[in-house]
Amino acid sequence: MKTINTDVAIIGAGAAGIPAAIEAGQRGVKVDVFEQSGKIGGSCNGGNGVFAVGTRMQKERQFTYTKKQIFDYWMNYTHNYVDAALISEFINRSAGTVDWLESYGVEFSDLVAYYPGAMYVWHFRRDGSPFITDLLKPVSEEAGAVYHLNTSVEHLTLKGGSCTGFTGRDEDGEVRVDAGAVIIASGGTGKRADFVKAQTGWELGKDITVFPGMLYDDPEKAPKLGVELAWEAGAAHTALMIDSFASIPDPNFGPGGVPAQLPWFRQPQNICVNIKGERFISEAEMKNGAFMGNAISIQKDSTAFMIFDQAARDRYEQVGMDYVMGNVHFMDDLNPDEYLKMNWERGNRDIIVADTLEELCEEMGIDRTLVTTVDEYNRAIEAHGSDPVFFKENEYLIPIKGPTYYCAKFRRHTYGVMGGLKINRRAEVVGVDGDTIPGLYAAGNDANSIYGDTYLFALSGNTSSFAINTGRIAGEKASEFISIRNHI
Repeated sequence: MKTINTDVAIIGAGAAGIPAAIEAGQRGVKVDVFEQSGKIGGSCNGGNGVFAVGTRMQKERQFTYTKKQIFDYWMNYTHNYVDAALISEFINRSAGTVDWLESYGVEFSDLVAYYPGAMYVWHFRRDGSPFITDLLKPVSEEAGAVYHLNTSVEHLTLKGGSCTGFTGRDEDGEVRVDAGAVIIASGGTGKRADFVKAQTGWELGKDITVFPGMLYDDPEKAPKLGVELAWEAGAAHTALMIDSFASIPDPNFGPGGVPAQLPWFRQPQNICVNIKGERFISEAEMKNGAFMGNAISIQKDSTAFMIFDQAARDRYEQVGMDYVMGNVHFMDDLNPDEYLKMNWERGNRDIIVADTLEELCEEMGIDRTLVTTVDEYNRAIEAHGSDPVFFKENEYLIPIKGPTYYCAKFRRHTYGVMGGLKINRRAEVVGVDGDTIPGLYAAGNDANSIYGDTYLFALSGNTSSFAINTGRIAGEKASEFISIRNHI
């Protein structure tokens, strides 16, 4: 069996693991990073940008959010059902982390709010610029970090109640790692549909759509999850949170859950129905993809349909739209009609154009109750100028009468699954007895239990930001732990 001796062993080479390696290495301890795949970066290479409060960019653009304002919003959103000290630590460090990232070449082009009413806290990475993890890995190597790819971890090693390394396998066989501290930064549980189903009741790929290639093909042959490793070592459990939102299924996924060419399907003037042809929510909720995704998930077959007519399309093109993801650019060269034609020719029927509601129902598999639903909706608008069912704002109430109808199928879609491990503000893993497990730290999605049950789209960019910030904290605190131990 191969043996590797190190001070800090990091499991995972993504948006949490690499920052952890930088912070630990720059403090003079030996760092080894172990990645089960053959490449670094994790699932998102550091993401499209990061959440932060009180940055230079915000001040220059006169977005005067305070840390207290964001902290209070966060705690109200989660009903105080999260670790307030951890949230505070995250918020307090966030602006400094933007400066830290910029010092290593990360370029932020603008501030983005995900929807009208959301906050401009998402510092968006410049289009075409290098990935965050690609920029940070050489920094970690300059600090002395050594990377071991294609290395899976099978069991954490405990000695006297402290975590002292782990056993695993690389391409040559069994590996034993003896370490002063271990940081779990393996990226969450979203690749294991069986594990998520057992913990949440939701089956990824069936109840909730996923990105192509997201799931392990054979869970029985998949490497053990970081959450599983820590649970076996006595870590406390936290509930898993599926980071989901309303989306047209792939290959039509895009910003806000729709193709970049067709933002019309996110608009509040549309009508949204379930497979029974019935409205189930105010269409104005479409601005927040997470909230709309929750509503869709409890409909039959976890499916919904967003519909508008030619008059609405003409209005969107001539007057403009109410819900636009500003400053997010993913458009390719196709115009809307070219995209619709391409979609039809490739045989995808998640987006269609129909001459009548009856034809639309036939094509999409919607109950013909839809015809009655649209008629009642139109009559309520014309008679009362209001929505007596879901109280949608009057400014969004426009009759839908054809003659041409546009329809898109929506499902609940996920970026990944977060949580499982409880950490404190020092990124130390908390055990089932409420005390920390000495020498064991966690960062990123494995420890991301900061939202309650729904992702906080009003403060977008916080998943990547949490990974980077907690990675930095874990690296810093693990190196301090090593230094203290070495001086005892």
